[in-house]
Amino acid sequence: MQQQQHVSSTFFRGQNNDDCNDDNDDVNTATTRTISRRDLLSRAATTATIAAAAVVSATTPFSAFAFDGSGASVSSGLAPATKSEKKKKFKQRIIADVKDFIVLGQAIDKGETKGPAWANFFITFQRREPDEAGRTYAALVDLRGVPTKKSNEFEGGDGLLLANTFTKPGKPPDNTPAVKSFVELSKTFDAIEAAGKADDISKANKAFLTTSQLLSQYLSDVELPGDIKDPIYQP
Repeated sequence: MQQQQHVSSTFFRGQNNDDCNDDNDDVNTATTRTISRRDLLSRAATTATIAAAAVVSATTPFSAFAFDGSGASVSSGLAPATKSEKKKKFKQRIIADVKDFIVLGQAIDKGETKGPAWANFFITFQRREPDEAGRTYAALVDLRGVPTKKSNEFEGGDGLLLANTFTKPGKPPDNTPAVKSFVELSKTFDAIEAAGKADDISKANKAFLTTSQLLSQYLSDVELPGDIKDPIYQP
């Protein structure tokens, strides 16, 4: 009886038992095959994910840059090449905004206080798809940003994003000339819209002229042509 108990105990411990060792070898081999297959599947899935991301990155234009942050932190910690590329994309969006602004001015010159030019520039709801400049919102909203709950405060617009790229490291953005000119510019759009709603073409013209002058200063401060009649801005 004692011998039987000893054999049973030895079997379950797997000590000095050739059959048990063989079983362990089989288990180890099977486990190795399982891990190898899982490893291969995992690597294949990872490779496919990376490839898909690369395709999206290569084929999607600037949609990822619409409302991608605000404030001086927009270029914080970025390498010079990355910061330069981000600044370039913001400038492309600003140029598209100026084109829409010019179209609005042409409508005002025609005596229009309603219509596509006004709707496109002052629209506030999200577009279904990004436009050719990568804006998911209309020009004014993208240039000035989305209104917050605070009066005269906006966030996410490319106007401030671009201005802040000119802020020197360790310096407050409020002292940056481009930021100063943008803040002044951003307060003038309401007068144009209000004149349009009131069907007052005279006030619309006057307000548009005021905004044009401040826009020219802003464009110069962000190292773009200051004259909105420059060919680069023509629709």
